[in-house]
Amino acid sequence: MDEIPWKIEWSDALSMRNAEIDAEHKHFIGLVNRLNAAIRERQDKAQVEQIMELILEDAREHFKHEERLFAEKGFPGAGEHSAIHRDLLAGLEEAMAEFRDSDFSYEWIKIGLSIKDQLVQHVLVEDVRYIEYLATD
Repeated sequence: MDEIPWKIEWSDALSMRNAEIDAEHKHFIGLVNRLNAAIRERQDKAQVEQIMELILEDAREHFKHEERLFAEKGFPGAGEHSAIHRDLLAGLEEAMAEFRDSDFSYEWIKIGLSIKDQLVQHVLVEDVRYIEYLATD
C-alpha cells in the first residue's frame, strides 16, 4: 500500500534525552504505526485488537519503568505523573472494553484511534515535562 496516513516518524525532536526511555518510545511508535496500518488495511477486528493489546501492555510496562526512574532520581513530580499514568490506563482499559463490545467497524476503528491518540499525546505533552530531570546524554 501507499504511504500510511498518521504514520509517526522518530526524530530527535521526540527524544527524551534518556536512551532507555527513547528506546521504549521508539518501540511504542512502531506499535502505533502497526495499528495505523492495520486500520488502513481494514484488517479484521481480532488483528486490530491484538495490536491494541500490545500497545496497552507496552504502555503499562513503560509507565512502570518511568516510575522506577522517578523514584531512583527523586523526581519531584513523580506522584503527579504517576497519577496521570493511572488515570490514562483506567481510561484506556475502559476504551478497550468498549472496543471488545462494539460490533461495527466504524466504532472500533474510532476507539482504536482514540487509544493511540491518548498515548501519543501523553508522550508529547506529559513526558516532555521531565526531559531535563532524567536526561542521561
